Amino acid sequence: MIAAPIQRWPLLSFIGLALISTLSVLMAFKTEMYYIGLLPFAILLVLLGVNNFKSLYYLLLFTIPFSIEYSFTPSLATDLPDEPLMIGLMFVSFVYLFQNPKSLPRAYLTHPLFLLLLLHLFWTLITSFTSVTPLVSFKIFFSKVWYVTTFVVLSAVVLKTQEDVKRAFWCIYVPLTILIIQVIIRHALVGFSFDDINKPMPPFFRNHVNYAAIVALFIPFIWMARGWYKPSFTKKLLTASIVLYVVAIYLSYTRTCYLALLLIPPFVWILKNRLIKPALLAAFVLLMGMVSFLMYENKFMDFAPEFEQTTMHDEFGDHLSSTFEGKDVSSMERVYRWIAIAQMWKDKPIFGFGAGNFYPNYMSYTILSFETYVSDNEERSTAHNYFLLLLAEQGVPGVLFFILLTAAIFIWCEKTYHRTIDFLDKRLVMTVAVVLMISYVNLMLSDLLESDKLGSFFFISFSLLIALDIRSRSLKAQTQ
Repeated sequence: MIAAPIQRWPLLSFIGLALISTLSVLMAFKTEMYYIGLLPFAILLVLLGVNNFKSLYYLLLFTIPFSIEYSFTPSLATDLPDEPLMIGLMFVSFVYLFQNPKSLPRAYLTHPLFLLLLLHLFWTLITSFTSVTPLVSFKIFFSKVWYVTTFVVLSAVVLKTQEDVKRAFWCIYVPLTILIIQVIIRHALVGFSFDDINKPMPPFFRNHVNYAAIVALFIPFIWMARGWYKPSFTKKLLTASIVLYVVAIYLSYTRTCYLALLLIPPFVWILKNRLIKPALLAAFVLLMGMVSFLMYENKFMDFAPEFEQTTMHDEFGDHLSSTFEGKDVSSMERVYRWIAIAQMWKDKPIFGFGAGNFYPNYMSYTILSFETYVSDNEERSTAHNYFLLLLAEQGVPGVLFFILLTAAIFIWCEKTYHRTIDFLDKRLVMTVAVVLMISYVNLMLSDLLESDKLGSFFFISFSLLIALDIRSRSLKAQTQ
């Protein structure tokens, strides 16, 4: 048999890729900028994205647990490899939607939730122009754009059926479960010490909060996945995984995720009994009452801790008890920054300081009475509350737009759940609702919405909620 001749263009492509690979490796060693050696892989990923962007989307999901934070310079950092994949998929999405405009239903683009999300993005853009440091704010804005494009818009294109959701589930489950096991093993080597909880986290997780957030967010998906399978090894594996994940959260010593898991049963009961609106109203009234009480004649100053009484603990039991006593250093540090925000918004109530500008500006607005041992903030962390962060960085309109989006999300969770007829879709709606609730519990005590470990789950769940709402309305119309 005579071998078929090699076609010209494949041969030239192979030679070109070989030359680029050789040159990039040589350049990487010469400049000691070793990431240049990844250029051939980036080219292959681009070609894959052009020819089969769905595979690249699933690859992105697979890399989320494994991604690490990498700093090119003190002011420029990214998550590798998932953030470059997000950026690439964002451009792929633009090209694909331009060529196939009907792939995303008009009902999706005009959905109230999607429009409210665009309003949030629009105000971020406006406040970037008025920012005290526009360059920083525009960087934050563009990062929001590729998160929304990839995890909201592209998810709506890729995750159309239950089979697509199953594929996405396993792409995340496998690497995340492997990482959880290795974290627990490494933590065991230091005796599950609370004082050493952050030691087993690098390089894949910034700290125990970042780790616990992604573990907690994935538990509802595992619960849902159990319903896909009849009694089998797979079903037993998923059941055991729920136990593993709960143990992982317990050993993470993260109070926010403890609270999130405890809130799942009452939240499910509220959703099933159509009590979302009264619950949201009660939460708003309670919050406003607490704020009014604390701000009246500076009542909050009565709760200022003595510097010597705010301590860090080696034992988690002491850590919990000090939280309730108001002597825990991390809790008081949050209050220290929240009071600064209360002062900041008075200076810039409409446009705020601009996205990404809380850290460089909050120190001059703090009150020394609430200062703690960690107030020098070497980690350069921010407000530890996403709503208050928006108040400082995007002013009153910014936080009001996000509150409106939040209320709409949970109202649509309830409406969609009770309208949905299909059993598997109904389970998916409940799963999405619980994931969004856990996300918001984390956002009340952190600001991880633009992090890959939390933001990806939030925006994918948001996208699924819109798609499920459209599908449920369509099926209901067909049955009438």
